[in-house]
Amino acid sequence: MKKKISLLVLLCLILSQTLSFGAVTLEDLRLPKDFFPGKSPYAKIVSIQENPQFPGFLTFSVTAPHGSYTVHGLTNLKKCLLEIDVIEQLNRNEDTGSGVAEGAVDSLKDTGTGLKNIVVHPLNSASGIGKGVGKLGGKIGGVFRKKEAGEKGDGFLGSSKRQLAKKLGVDVYSRNPNLQAKLDSMAKANMGGRGIVAVATFFVPVGFIASAVMTVSNINNAADQLVNDSDRSDLFKMNQKALLTLGFSGEKVLKFLNHPYYTPRELTYLRFYLEKLKKVEGFEVLLDRAVAAVTEIPADKILHEIQITADSVGDAPNGMKLTVVPEGIILTTADKAALITAYDFVDQSALGKRLTDVAIDSRKSLNKRSAEIWNGGAMSSAFGGALLSKGITVQRMCLFESASAAKAV
Repeated sequence: MKKKISLLVLLCLILSQTLSFGAVTLEDLRLPKDFFPGKSPYAKIVSIQENPQFPGFLTFSVTAPHGSYTVHGLTNLKKCLLEIDVIEQLNRNEDTGSGVAEGAVDSLKDTGTGLKNIVVHPLNSASGIGKGVGKLGGKIGGVFRKKEAGEKGDGFLGSSKRQLAKKLGVDVYSRNPNLQAKLDSMAKANMGGRGIVAVATFFVPVGFIASAVMTVSNINNAADQLVNDSDRSDLFKMNQKALLTLGFSGEKVLKFLNHPYYTPRELTYLRFYLEKLKKVEGFEVLLDRAVAAVTEIPADKILHEIQITADSVGDAPNGMKLTVVPEGIILTTADKAALITAYDFVDQSALGKRLTDVAIDSRKSLNKRSAEIWNGGAMSSAFGGALLSKGITVQRMCLFESASAAKAV
């Protein structure tokens, strides 16, 4: 009888660890206070679920007055919350006439997608969305340019659109189709002399663009300036030249710059990261890993892991070495091995155990004095405590808190 009870208790413990993701809440994530831009009165997170295909990554269902969104990942969630605030303020200003001159924003009610039914990822329950619509606003090939067509410029409309996005504090290459429709409409109106955007009444800080959403990274700030001030054609050519100078083959560079799962801004981020890491042994494999990403979440994962790595190497990365493993990037110095990951949330689950094992094995096999785990997102308190008990130092929320990944190794 005692044996049966013991087996039952053990089984319950295993199941509780395996299923712990199903009960994750915003309180579990312990997000930074400034994660929600302006404490939005518009956006509401109605559910959080672990992505069944990718343990460690979360899917958020978000509602707003203008529609519903299904968002994959913490970084995309933060950008989405910001964009909802901007869209709703534009809608409010359009209704009252207080923020945008008459005619500056065309009505979207008769567009093919439908203003109130737009979603980032189609929900079966969304009314007005046909089953064959596909993934609206996602990282799908051709959303931003056709293959081998990165050299095409934006034209006057694109230039006006970039400036509007910059004024509104959003990313001109956003995957949010609702925001894209707004920007297109306003750009056309401004080109026709029918109105100009006024953002003085916005509670979203002007210039609060992509890098501020993703990280405090100085590298991203420099890349953002280049993206916001450059035509798509010029941006493509500058990135191409920089990557060729780093020693990558022309064929690989073209494949990377036409990658369907990265926006032009994200490609520019990656180019800046690689330039920062060029003195670190093994940095070349990072481009291979980025090119190899065949779905959205792995693409985001390697983007953010390379970002954390680039932010962490300091100004003198000589003597460092990096290797890529399925769980992330292992960055080694003279005395430590750091496993850099970009999961949304890690607890004492099978994933947590695997990360722990990788960190311990790296410390032993590489003969380092200490081991660390730097995660882009959140970790449960219990998991963090378990790591510390094994002598593993923890850094959490590396994509959102300046005190973590921004500190050089």
